[in-house]
Amino acid sequence: MPAPIVYPMYLGDFSVDGTVYIYWNTFDSSNASVTMTGLLATDIEIYKNGGMTQRSSDSGYTLLDADGTDLDGATGFHGVSIDLSDDTDTGFFARGNEYLILVNAVTVDGQTVILATSSISIENRAGKNGVGDFAVTLTIGTTGGT
Repeated sequence: MPAPIVYPMYLGDFSVDGTVYIYWNTFDSSNASVTMTGLLATDIEIYKNGGMTQRSSDSGYTLLDADGTDLDGATGFHGVSIDLSDDTDTGFFARGNEYLILVNAVTVDGQTVILATSSISIENRAGKNGVGDFAVTLTIGTTGGT
């Protein structure tokens, strides 16, 4: 059976100084949960607005499990966090932009794989939570009376 095509999940619109938590599972060729090996914070790659150049710094990326393998001992369950306030790569994380997050060149079931884990935006949606850019003009006038 050919491998499935998996599209990265949109995790939402984050504030410019927020933290993104990303979780994923890994499976072997029989669809059983399997431990991924070789995961380092430097394996996280982030692309901006469809560009083909990833963020130049790995600062602000954290493996959620200290050894970079299975979270809380759960086989095949992995996670990282990304601190969007980290401005080591000046201006990379900025409002009004879209981002794709990859985990690059890790080993799953003896195969080297690249995982397109998710996509996010930073203050690039206008929703009921008020995130987005708005221009408001307030005009106050008087009637001349006392």
